[in-house]
Amino acid sequence: MRQYLEGVRGAIPLAAEQLDVLLRLCRGLDRPVGRLLDLGCGDGVLAAALLEAFPEATAVAADFSPTMLEAARTRFAAMPARVDVVEIDYASPAWREELPRGRYDVIVSGFSIHHQPDGRKRELYGEIFGLLEPGGLFANVEHVSSAGAWGQSLAEEHLVDSFHAYQQQLGSALSREEVARKFVYRDDKDANILAPVELQCGWLREIGFEDVDCFLKIYELAVFGGRKPA
Repeated sequence: MRQYLEGVRGAIPLAAEQLDVLLRLCRGLDRPVGRLLDLGCGDGVLAAALLEAFPEATAVAADFSPTMLEAARTRFAAMPARVDVVEIDYASPAWREELPRGRYDVIVSGFSIHHQPDGRKRELYGEIFGLLEPGGLFANVEHVSSAGAWGQSLAEEHLVDSFHAYQQQLGSALSREEVARKFVYRDDKDANILAPVELQCGWLREIGFEDVDCFLKIYELAVFGGRKPA
């Protein structure tokens, strides 16, 4: 939990609750949690939390960014027998060929899939379904779209307030306006291709997932997913 709350994630509203929900979903499965996949892993923070919660588990941490992959390798340097860090770009269906063979009990993703066009998101969810063991879980900690401009404005204002408060805790002298430009209204904002959580849950049901739900949501931040039928 402490590692999850360090860095930028510590400024995200309900960051601790997001992780708590994710771990509860995994603990609530009707099967052991043995093999994990963290898709779009970044520095590996979700995989690290899951490996701590499930000491017998092994993980594959997958990303396409050399910077993130290096950070993940550094994080997991002391546990080479438990973690494979692999370079994967899931923008193409061929990404599965780069994975270690076998299926997974749990597949997670954190603030990553929203960069894909909606059609690719849906295809990817189908590919994830195929990689899960029967009874396995897919859980997505994700940035989703608001229903309209009013909700989007409220979401952004809350994010700015949260990031500013977090920076103040760290002793930063950044003003609220500077924090807004740096973290929320940044140049790469257009790379976010957001979709409603209701729509994405509908895709999961159509693919065949069961027990699909949005398990936590605050504005544009959500934890949603479902299980592959046993």
